[in-house]
Amino acid sequence: MDIIWTNQAIKKLNDFVDYIARDDLATAESWAMDVIRKTDQLIEQPESGRIVPEYNEPGLRELILSNYRVIYRIREEESKIYIQTIWHVRQNPLKQKSD
Repeated sequence: MDIIWTNQAIKKLNDFVDYIARDDLATAESWAMDVIRKTDQLIEQPESGRIVPEYNEPGLRELILSNYRVIYRIREEESKIYIQTIWHVRQNPLKQKSD
């Protein structure tokens, strides 16, 4: 499986890094690396994340990383995993559609 980060996911990652870096640049960099390492596990274990409960679609899953949810879609027919977005746990994903 290949992992592809969507433009939205890259933007959200950068937004969260910028936000965290306001207080601590080293923590922001460490957090970003943790997110990337965690998503790399999907190459070998694409179904390791849970199904996103708000949508209940088997192909739409999430990895929980501290206070963040990394949302991804498995496309088995393409042998690809698309990192769709990242949400903070306080965000309501059903209101994030225009995000």
